[in-house]
Amino acid sequence: MSAGKVEGVVGRRTLTIECGKMAKQADGAALVRYGDTVVLVTAVSQKSQDDVGFFPLTVDYREKTYAAGKFPGGFIKREGRPSTKEILTMRLIDRPLRPLFPEHYNSEVQIMAVVLSADKLNDPDILAMVGASAALTLSSIPFSGPVAAARVGRVHGEFVINPTHADLDLSDLDMVVAGTESAVMMVESSGKELTEDEMLAAIQFAHRAIKEIVQLQKRLAAQFPKPKQVVTPPKDAAELLQTIKQKAYAQL
Repeated sequence: MSAGKVEGVVGRRTLTIECGKMAKQADGAALVRYGDTVVLVTAVSQKSQDDVGFFPLTVDYREKTYAAGKFPGGFIKREGRPSTKEILTMRLIDRPLRPLFPEHYNSEVQIMAVVLSADKLNDPDILAMVGASAALTLSSIPFSGPVAAARVGRVHGEFVINPTHADLDLSDLDMVVAGTESAVMMVESSGKELTEDEMLAAIQFAHRAIKEIVQLQKRLAAQFPKPKQVVTPPKDAAELLQTIKQKAYAQL
């Protein structure tokens, strides 16, 4: 794959998505930049599909201190198990992606997100969510995306897309919204007391940014089209479903 790049203004800064320069052996890889925060996300799938009875999706997200130009503090200098922040970000990435894989797709999929640079202004979790979708969209892994995510804050009564850490100190809302171009799939929020109308307005405000980011991913994927893996339902399951439908559907 040759190198590709798309960019657009999201909120008050430029969001850039690149591919083709790093992690070339992965099924899909995306380098996402927002300000001076940079996250590399890769997606890899098992080629053979085993009937394991569930979808083995693994999401890993890591923030290393080198991304901020520091050494680990304290007595232990090694960075081992993930922090609470990293675990919560893994869940944020997983939630909007998992429902968009085919029903009978049981091949193992691993999504790895690594923060390469942290500018201490822009939280890399949103970039990791966007990068995971972009990596899957660029790959041959069957995926009904793309999806995108945006954080919404409210500073002095005005909604802000992807607020900085300083903005969040002044904000009475910290909301993360993820979704497709046509639907909202996940909302996670904390804040002070807001009315229902204010919360709905915040979700709609975030979804407008989500649609812009989805369009960026579609533009990048159009430059590097790749056929998706064909997923066939298990034969036994198809026959069983047909038998159940014939014998019980009318009664149900």
